[in-house]
Amino acid sequence: MTKEEIRIKAQKCFSAAVIGEDKSEYINFAFWLLENKIESENIFILAGLSKDDLYDLQRYFHRVLDDFGIKIDESKDLYFYVAYLYDMVKDGKYSPTSAVSDLYDVYYKSEGEIFGEWQNLFYQIESLEEGFPPYHSTMTNENMNAYILRFFELWFAFYDLKLPEDFSKQAYCKKCGSRIFPTEMKRGFFKKWLLDVCPKCKSDKLAWCSDNTGKELYLKEIGYSGEKAL
Repeated sequence: MTKEEIRIKAQKCFSAAVIGEDKSEYINFAFWLLENKIESENIFILAGLSKDDLYDLQRYFHRVLDDFGIKIDESKDLYFYVAYLYDMVKDGKYSPTSAVSDLYDVYYKSEGEIFGEWQNLFYQIESLEEGFPPYHSTMTNENMNAYILRFFELWFAFYDLKLPEDFSKQAYCKKCGSRIFPTEMKRGFFKKWLLDVCPKCKSDKLAWCSDNTGKELYLKEIGYSGEKAL
């Protein structure tokens, strides 16, 4: 167990305690250390506290961190709350849709711009559950959980990337392979309808950059070689 692994775990537990308002995460942090055979007087005291001992929980949590020479970076609270929920979903301890719902709620409480995508995903899930396939999305009732898990993974990969302007309005044409701004074209003989097509080859087979498929193609285009490191 490295100091960096302990720091990351501490950041996640702190974010869950502060943003998710689950103070028992301080205690879980102590038990996690004990499970990894890391012991100290402060760790034992923290593990023995009740989740209602709010003052002592915070005090001994930070004492444990002081023992390791670790400081919490409160500017990263929102980021690590997403990381905490991702772990919960990945480990099967929390449903993917509940995690998205939590992040939707945090978006309004914190007005944090980093949660804008989660707001959109929440609306897509609602639309799908009401029987309306979400626009520009490959998510279905059948792949919803896997789609959300991959959405988490891509969110971390994209977190620090400087994206092209109006990236979410772009798409990849599956026919010619270009990344383009789709244009509208009328199709049909008698009842005309509007269809988004590639301005180069007029194909309507598109992978939108707001969707998992388009994001994956963009990472391939820029030669991205791995997931976002915490």
